[in-house]
Amino acid sequence: MEVTPAPNGGFGWIVVFAAFMQHVLSLGVAYTLGIYYKPFLEVFPVLPSTAAWVAALHLGILFGIGPVAGWLMGKIGTSGVSFAGSLIAGLGCIGAAFATSIYVVIVCLGLISGIGTGFMFISSVTAVSRWFDTRRALATGLAVSGAGFGIFLFAPLVRLMLSHYGREGALLIEGGLAFQGCVFALLLRPLPRRSLRPVAYAAKKSSLTLQLREDRPNKLAIFDDEQEESIPLGAARRFSITENGDVPQPRTEKKQNMGDIVRNWMFWVFGFSQFLTFLSASGPLVFLYNRAVNDLSVEVMQAAYIISIMGIANTAGRLVFGALGNIFPRSRLFLLSGAIMTYGLATAISTLGTSFVSVALYAVVFGAGYGESVSHCLTALH
Repeated sequence: MEVTPAPNGGFGWIVVFAAFMQHVLSLGVAYTLGIYYKPFLEVFPVLPSTAAWVAALHLGILFGIGPVAGWLMGKIGTSGVSFAGSLIAGLGCIGAAFATSIYVVIVCLGLISGIGTGFMFISSVTAVSRWFDTRRALATGLAVSGAGFGIFLFAPLVRLMLSHYGREGALLIEGGLAFQGCVFALLLRPLPRRSLRPVAYAAKKSSLTLQLREDRPNKLAIFDDEQEESIPLGAARRFSITENGDVPQPRTEKKQNMGDIVRNWMFWVFGFSQFLTFLSASGPLVFLYNRAVNDLSVEVMQAAYIISIMGIANTAGRLVFGALGNIFPRSRLFLLSGAIMTYGLATAISTLGTSFVSVALYAVVFGAGYGESVSHCLTALH
């Protein structure tokens, strides 16, 4: 019998760090693609709507590749999927650097790199959840906070790389950074598996040891041998021992399968609402930098700092609202709805802004609200 209890610590914290770095690299690349929007228009004679396909397709693939990534993780594990994603994302960036057509950029940077960052993002979250049970909310919150840190770091970095090395050089460097994810992917190790004999519980009192008898697996036998192998107490908490020595079999709860979930109308209502939410959120993620530069005449480096401000607010929103959701679990749906309404209203009002300060204030509200929506979109119905 193989037992793999979540250790809730130990090497799990190394996994959290690796997942954090994968979020920094994958979402740092994804959420700063809007900075390339103007350079693409300057190099390729295309409509603005065509150039916008690069970031739009990348973000769509990143969040839509989940079923494929989940299937692959069942075949080659989370580490293998994350490693492959880092390679794919890096190759896509390098391919876009040598592209001579905007359509090649769309395929390389939008489609191929989108697949890679999607693999990196989804596999890292999954790896953390397997190492933690009681501390899962804390561990996951720390891991996904890397997304905001990545936005904060990559926005001015991409702007500096464009200034010094141009579009091709910046994309080559981003490809090299994506390749670094291969190192962190190797740290996303699976839980170690332990083969255990069919023993449910062993407790020591003085020199006595209680164990299940191998000839009668529902009875406890008493041994006076200190060398007898026993299962750690934590692995046997699912069992209860009666006064006469009987050890009932653990009760198993029926889990919902995919068929049960897709037949639930609430799943489709919530899924459609989240589709609209993330569809609307893609606009600020892609065009906020360019609106500041083109419409409000904000200096390009200051505009990059606006994206960094949004990254800080995103991290704060994930951590603060994630903690509130753990303290008040029944309020998750209200927190999610309130955050979406708040940054939706702020998006409408932001059209009245005419200065760097107004755009920066909007970046704070949108970043925090978007971070909260990502933090609770998967747990609001629990």
